[in-house]
Amino acid sequence: MASVHALAVDGQDEAFIRRMLKQANMNVLRLALYQQTRDPELAAMEVATEGRDGSPFLFTRVRREHYDRIQEKALAYLLNAPRAAPPPTRAEAAAMMEMFLGKTLSVEHLEFGWEDLSFEGFARRACWEKKPAAEILGQYHVTIVGAGFSGLLAGIQLDLLGIPYRIIDRQAGIGGTWYLNDYPEARVDITSFIYQFKFEKDYPWKSHYATQAELQDYLAHIVDKYRLRDRIHLSTALQDARWDAEKAKWTLRVRHPDGRVETTDSDFVISASGLFSTPRLPDIPGIETFGGKMFHTTAWDHGYDYAGKRVAVIGTGSTGAQLVRGVAETAGSLTIYQRTPNWVNPTPGYRNPVSTELRWLLDNMPGYAAWYSYHHFTSQLQVEDLQILDPEWRANGGLINEKNDRLREDLKAYVRSKVGDDDELYAKLIPDYAPLSRRLVVDNDWYDTLLRDNVTLQTNGIARFTETGIIANDGTLENYDLVVLSAGFDVERYLWPVEYIGREGVTLKDLWEKDGARAHLTMTLPGFPNFAIMYGPNAGIVTGSFHSWIEVLSRYICGLITHTIEGDARSFEVRHEAYQSYNDRMDVALKAMLLEEEGGGGGYYINSFGRPGVSLPWTLEQWYALIRTPDCDEFRFE
Repeated sequence: MASVHALAVDGQDEAFIRRMLKQANMNVLRLALYQQTRDPELAAMEVATEGRDGSPFLFTRVRREHYDRIQEKALAYLLNAPRAAPPPTRAEAAAMMEMFLGKTLSVEHLEFGWEDLSFEGFARRACWEKKPAAEILGQYHVTIVGAGFSGLLAGIQLDLLGIPYRIIDRQAGIGGTWYLNDYPEARVDITSFIYQFKFEKDYPWKSHYATQAELQDYLAHIVDKYRLRDRIHLSTALQDARWDAEKAKWTLRVRHPDGRVETTDSDFVISASGLFSTPRLPDIPGIETFGGKMFHTTAWDHGYDYAGKRVAVIGTGSTGAQLVRGVAETAGSLTIYQRTPNWVNPTPGYRNPVSTELRWLLDNMPGYAAWYSYHHFTSQLQVEDLQILDPEWRANGGLINEKNDRLREDLKAYVRSKVGDDDELYAKLIPDYAPLSRRLVVDNDWYDTLLRDNVTLQTNGIARFTETGIIANDGTLENYDLVVLSAGFDVERYLWPVEYIGREGVTLKDLWEKDGARAHLTMTLPGFPNFAIMYGPNAGIVTGSFHSWIEVLSRYICGLITHTIEGDARSFEVRHEAYQSYNDRMDVALKAMLLEEEGGGGGYYINSFGRPGVSLPWTLEQWYALIRTPDCDEFRFE
């Protein structure tokens, strides 16, 4: 954190600070200031929930009549050459969270929030009950498959525990999906201030929604700060893994960059291969005959110059809708092939840089960064209410529930505000499914791009490719220089392309043949001892930061490993009855959500068996209670 001790108390500097404070989120500033001063006047200030523009979303703000007083107090504090107060205790932080939101919070929310605030460093760090000697730990080895955020985090946890490990990744660089996806306009659709590790949130983000290049810089920062680089082996692919019951180890066949295949043993394997690691190629007749340039968004050819060229983009999900803005500005013409329209969410400031004022507050106002992140986390929680079916509301003519129906109307109004009286285009852009039954797309000038003179939206479907272009179902032929495939990912192929063979020769195909990929609490599988998955089947929790959840998941997995070692056991394995019981409960809970009802909007949320295979039905509090620590009674330790 930058020091504020050098600030001079003179008219110019006071004016500068006043200007910075006027740009602050006043509730965040109030909490940061209270954390430093424990001023009871700040604690007594009331908050209110406010909506905007008919949206179902409400935002908690300190009442506006307190704004001037908060700013005056903050100015006095900052001009008084402050020294940051000691971090709050757990009990103090709990009281401050309730002060921030103006209501009583659940134990689970307070515990999760305490860990997210991370006032004492890595709050979700895995710990030993009684750490074994170094020579004992040196006898163990963990293989982590994947060098994205999850794999790097697993490495950090194991490093802190003192357990030897290595990270392998078949790609040539770190970052997982954020190495694979470097297409134009690639950036997160979650604010940077929660799309980060909670123990590493003082990073100087340049953008409110980090670009792919910024995320690569953040990942490099993590790798260097936590000394992971020597543990990472890139262009190194795990071909298969077989459980050896006699050794109680996994036998791995690993292909190195030079083509050499190594056979080695590992006590534990953590798969961090991720959900978005296997590109899906569209199955369109004649696609192999196309003579122009063609590539998938995950294999963008940055050496190909499409300036002034005829370009087609197939697919309008999150990736396709995100990239067309940049393509349209450069291409001579752009045709976008849309199979299914998406609900597109307006996101003010999506491409905005972090302002000078916000950067100054984050760097100079102690506690502001933590509470700013908490503000974004609590705002996101509202999404939970949008996905639950309301039988009474529907019996009275509603579609899903009151908030979801209001969101639908709000998004329809947004489309109309963009396309005006073009009824034909409007009709093409309105989905026939409920918002959030399919992933919401963030608006990166999607509608503005469609209105450009050089852009055409084709919704008639594709009949086949020719050597020169694409014939639509209505018989229209368009010739192209470049076709971009933006058909997304094959999310059903969990852990692909590695073949895992567990106890007594059981395979993933055997385990998942009934209705697709499943796991116990998304992480462990019966018949696969000493094996765990980071962000596995049905790991898509409705709310909460991805990074927060993988911190919790990594702690859980490392808890299984430490319990095995401390108990002088050789293996852990989830009991089949625990696996089955959990999945039965999950299936029942999913019935109360809109996913199956709406068929996932035809998207990847529903697998080929017709079952939700990506998302979880649990609220944040419910899911956190389930995975905060392992229930060792659900496992066999042998």
